[in-house]
Amino acid sequence: MACGTRAHAAGACRPDRPHSLRLLAYSKPFDPPTERELAEAEQQLGVVMPDGYRQFLLYVDSGGTGPVTMRRLSRGPGGWAWENDRETELAALATPFPDQDSYEDRWEEHEAAQPPRSDETAWAAWNQRGDALHQAQTAGAVYLSDDGCGFHTLLVCSGAERGNVWFDRRATSDDIVPLRNRDDTHASFTDFYLDWLDAAEQALAAKRGRLRRYEVRAPIYEGRFG
Repeated sequence: MACGTRAHAAGACRPDRPHSLRLLAYSKPFDPPTERELAEAEQQLGVVMPDGYRQFLLYVDSGGTGPVTMRRLSRGPGGWAWENDRETELAALATPFPDQDSYEDRWEEHEAAQPPRSDETAWAAWNQRGDALHQAQTAGAVYLSDDGCGFHTLLVCSGAERGNVWFDRRATSDDIVPLRNRDDTHASFTDFYLDWLDAAEQALAAKRGRLRRYEVRAPIYEGRFG
């Protein structure tokens, strides 16, 4: 998606980042929910959106281009959900996001209990337990984007990591890791978004023309495999 040069003010993000949440203008019109619509979504989903993401939804857009192509929060026939999202367990959004370090032992225990494939009943039951373990590992988080090849960017909505962005790289590394700021602290949605926006503005100024998202190298997102 191409982007132009106009910036969009969207209110202060947090005290230590006094500049406003800004977004480069895109060819597709902005489509943020109203305060009433967002409150309705939060009531249905059982969670209040983390502050930075909530500001983004209200004052910028319902999703779209950023460090990743974010799924849009919208109201469909079945109620509020993120578009094209088959991964998020909506009923578990209010469940605290689990301690990811604890899952290494859980997966080892699960693998150790693997039955022989010749026992079809036991194998099927073991697979079901694995599927449940896989799903429980991202309770309390929304799959903010599908990054391809089985990778996903997660936004934590409940628990100690609420508001922070994690990267699901279980497709190759068997783990889910926090995205990090330059000082190694966990990146919030605001950190994640503004880091990309700063990089986009620098790239746009250097190119002096239309810019594609893949041309922006945002440090926080680029560190996801570090």
